[in-house]
Amino acid sequence: LRYVQALAHLGEAERFFRALCLANPIGIRRLVPQATLRQANCYYSSSDAAFEDRYQASAQYERIRLGTVGLDGGWRVYSSGAGIAIGLIVRRFLGLNLEADALSLDPVIPPTLDGLRVELELFGKPLEITYEIGSVGYGVQAVELNGTSLGFVREPNLYRTGAARIAVTELRSLLGDKQNIMKVAIG
Repeated sequence: LRYVQALAHLGEAERFFRALCLANPIGIRRLVPQATLRQANCYYSSSDAAFEDRYQASAQYERIRLGTVGLDGGWRVYSSGAGIAIGLIVRRFLGLNLEADALSLDPVIPPTLDGLRVELELFGKPLEITYEIGSVGYGVQAVELNGTSLGFVREPNLYRTGAARIAVTELRSLLGDKQNIMKVAIG
């Protein structure tokens, strides 16, 4: 999960999303066919080849490369994994990080998910966010709320275009009690 976090920070949208999906124990066998059946509510610190010991693993290492040996959950359950995974989905994938004075928008979404739509509540008001995703999958270019273009300040990121920081006061002034529509255009 920390590797997934690093990929998001670098803006590696495709690799980030694939790694995020691989970390999710639900449906793991669709993505990793050699994975043995695991508890769907556990996040493991690693996946270990199903060998009796390190000597058998060393002697039969080629089976790992070929994918002919099962992959068990690692020796350690990652107890905070579920919380970290949800944080990665909300703060890195959807790019939503609400702070006291601003909403920091920094989504990292592969271009194949262009048009992704999310429904949630912001300050107790309904909000639908639609992501218009360009060729790189990161770097907010424009934000619109209920037809009004929102100004933002760019946060620094040494590796890619940084987050768009939108003042909470501006958001609150534009949110209505009924459905609110936000459009986020990213590069």
